[in-house]
Amino acid sequence: MLSAQELLAHAAALTDSVQLVDRILRAGLLLHASDVHFDPAADSVRVRFRIDGMLEEVLRIPAAMQSAVTSRLKVLAGLDIAERRAPQDGGFSWRMGGAGAFAAAPLDVRMATLPVRHGERITLRLLETGGRRLGIRDLGLSDADRAVFEEVLHRPHGLVLLTGPTGSGKTTTLYAAIQELLAGKPLNIITVEDPIEYEIPGVAQAEVDSADKVNFSKALKSLLRHDPDVIMIGEIRDRDSLDAAVKAALTGHLVLSTLHTNDAKSTVTRLVDMGLDPALMTATLRLAVAQRLVRRLCPECRVKGARGWEPRGCAACGNRGYWGRIGLFELYSPETGLSTSLADDARAKAEAGITSEAEVIGYIG
Repeated sequence: MLSAQELLAHAAALTDSVQLVDRILRAGLLLHASDVHFDPAADSVRVRFRIDGMLEEVLRIPAAMQSAVTSRLKVLAGLDIAERRAPQDGGFSWRMGGAGAFAAAPLDVRMATLPVRHGERITLRLLETGGRRLGIRDLGLSDADRAVFEEVLHRPHGLVLLTGPTGSGKTTTLYAAIQELLAGKPLNIITVEDPIEYEIPGVAQAEVDSADKVNFSKALKSLLRHDPDVIMIGEIRDRDSLDAAVKAALTGHLVLSTLHTNDAKSTVTRLVDMGLDPALMTATLRLAVAQRLVRRLCPECRVKGARGWEPRGCAACGNRGYWGRIGLFELYSPETGLSTSLADDARAKAEAGITSEAEVIGYIG
């Protein structure tokens, strides 16, 4: 089995678009890339991987290969290869060939195209479907914060909101919360997502569609007739979805969702701005959890410097000094007044050598 570096080393010389796309996907899987970017310029196409949140250029494809590579990806995703002037999106499943464990490493790939000056820009989101799902204990919550989170999850009703910017790991935390709930007593769990990122056995998952036949508001009104114990909403994005979530929480359901705010306490202000009566908030909101993702220091090569633990780089981490990511968390409960801090969690993880001071400063200041 070739390494990712070996797969990419001679990829630019390939003239077969099928082989070239296959090599890029193989390398992305081996390097645990979350996204692959194809960015066309006048003389070449720049290929970049997003690894642990950071973009890295890994390959330049000759401009002469751009059309063939684009067509190959469109065929895989079921898109119109003749349409080059309008954005498109689709997806496909891909499995890395080989023997043993490597033959059983599937990917779900979401694809989006965008017409730009020198062709079509393509972004692939790589979702590994065969790996172990993260649980609550894998996220990076401190023992105290995890105990609070788990206690709230096992209450029969209320609203739990995950907050933070795009790419901060909110959906991963929601899925981990569902895994925690599934491990307990039998529950009827229904989700409304846009889109469904991972299939969860034992959970009814509904997906919002572009034709608006299924949107958050319509799906929420419908699923309340299906006797759910737990409802997960991909995002509270407007007054209608907020009203439906609050109604569900008031009528004996545990509701999990996400909201875009900078910190946990800002959740209260954001909900009031969206039109929620403060009295209803007191009655429903059990916990707001703000989070960010930072890179983990490679345990094989981290060094203790003058300002704490620092990255160095070795073969194990591809000379990056980091490998994988971990969450920073902040909890706020309007019910109990409990409040923790992102900055305190970041400081504790830097002092423990889990991440570096430079890394947390870059994400939370």
